[in-house]
Amino acid sequence: MLAIERYEAIMQAAQSQGWVRVTDMAQRLGVSTVTMRRDIGALVDRGLLERVYGGASIPSRAPAPKRGGDQARRTRHGATIGLVVPSSTYYYPGVIRGAESAAGVLGVRVVLAVSHYNRELECQQVARLLRAGVDGLLIATADPPDPDPAVIDWLTGIDVPVVLVERSLAGPAAARIEYVRSDHAAGAEMAVEHLVSAGHPRVAAAAGLRSPTARWLFDGHTAALARLGITDGGVGHTELPRTDLDPLGNAEAIGSLVDRCLAAGVRALVVHADSNAAAIVHTAAERGLDVPGDLAIVAYDDEAAALAEVPLTAVAPPKFDVGRTAVETLMLRISSPGDDVATRRMSLLPGLVVRSSCGTAREPLPLSLPFDRPGGR
Repeated sequence: MLAIERYEAIMQAAQSQGWVRVTDMAQRLGVSTVTMRRDIGALVDRGLLERVYGGASIPSRAPAPKRGGDQARRTRHGATIGLVVPSSTYYYPGVIRGAESAAGVLGVRVVLAVSHYNRELECQQVARLLRAGVDGLLIATADPPDPDPAVIDWLTGIDVPVVLVERSLAGPAAARIEYVRSDHAAGAEMAVEHLVSAGHPRVAAAAGLRSPTARWLFDGHTAALARLGITDGGVGHTELPRTDLDPLGNAEAIGSLVDRCLAAGVRALVVHADSNAAAIVHTAAERGLDVPGDLAIVAYDDEAAALAEVPLTAVAPPKFDVGRTAVETLMLRISSPGDDVATRRMSLLPGLVVRSSCGTAREPLPLSLPFDRPGGR
């Protein structure tokens, strides 16, 4: 366990019960009492804890601001921030955990609200949080990340600091809107590079229909093809309907995508999200194809990629770090509401988790083979 992770665990325990004991925390985290005393001492030095016999407690009063670069000393202890996300069940739990972790270290409270990708409900949730007196807002907007003037006007009109999460807005009107997001375009490029390094000269891409991630993924895919001098075989960018809203449409679109890839000699795909990538594995198996021998796949999101029929190599956006960094950015803005701190717009690089779905490319299959094998159509 890293020191920062221990600090977060200590602060979470202290916030929940008001104090921590050295021996209890050392046993809980599996470290020596010497290490735990050092960790607690570091938090005491930052003003986040107050030393007591055998451990430490939450300070009886907020620490006075101090000069220096340590961000924990520059935030408002005891502040409350609102976190508005489109979903609390897919993708965003990692972001939420990161936000909670940073809040524990900084001694602030996070209040969660969910918009369910509904613009009207999102506005209602924000209004409710403002009435409750939050000091700032983290918002992953329900709408795709387009520079909609109405959205920009709404965000800039909120009278507390706002930081976008996994979103960004362009244009002069949005110049002061801060954000922290995953660099999905770079993640897509990473996926294409991995497939090319395995010997695939053609790589296609597919993403969820109207997903905010789709635009960035397709941008990164296009950039990677141009940079590496390869093509997608003319398959083009494919948008796949959501399985929960249109399961039959999703299955039909995936079947069509696999057929078009095979007809074009494309044996490699970057696919958002994990459920779509897993469905492609299943569809390929129905056609008698082997993954990765006949078709290589990199999933995008890494929420359930490891659980697919063939464990999927996946791009893993830094969700936890997005949530943690967003809280730190918002608290810096809350503590410095003027122009003392430069506007922050951060894109964090995803990682690539290599599993079983991207073996070395074989020779292209005869185009008639998928339909001649048992189970083909």
